[in-house]
Amino acid sequence: MGSASNGKTTLAKDLARYYDAPVSLEYAREYQIKNNVRDDELTPKDYYYLLLGQYDQTSKLIDSNANRGLVIADTNSLVTKGYYDYYMETDDQEDLSGETFDNLFASILAKEKWDLILFVQPVGSYVNDGFRDMTMAEDHIRHSFSQHLDQMRERYLANIPLVYLAEDYLGNYEAAKVAIDAIYQAD
Repeated sequence: MGSASNGKTTLAKDLARYYDAPVSLEYAREYQIKNNVRDDELTPKDYYYLLLGQYDQTSKLIDSNANRGLVIADTNSLVTKGYYDYYMETDDQEDLSGETFDNLFASILAKEKWDLILFVQPVGSYVNDGFRDMTMAEDHIRHSFSQHLDQMRERYLANIPLVYLAEDYLGNYEAAKVAIDAIYQAD
């Protein structure tokens, strides 16, 4: 997990290739391409679809024949909630969309079971991929958003083993393998 443009997707793909494990990529990217919508154009309804789509996609991989004990997930419901908070939560929100979203988030979060969280810190350059909101490119915003995610992680997922990844790509890749091996080989 982590803020945008930290190399999470590349890391997830490379770890999946290394372990010959299925990988659940960020459903939001597929959704945004299909619906031609950027980060800053998503509506509360879109975020409901993102939560449900990510959970469905990851669940299908977990239940698939490709899963031999390890599934790599690029993101989870907590990160989607973080983005919802960043883009949708306002003080003057008069409808019940926030409450509805929070209830859906709580329901999905209760169903997710993680063995390890790899938290990628914002150390690299922010890349404009045509869908990312470039207002998040500033270092202080990326760090603030990462802190928000970490506070949510502490609140909702405090009992799950955690490894912070804050090196260059190769350093993060090697540290992630050590962390996964410690859990995966123990089973």
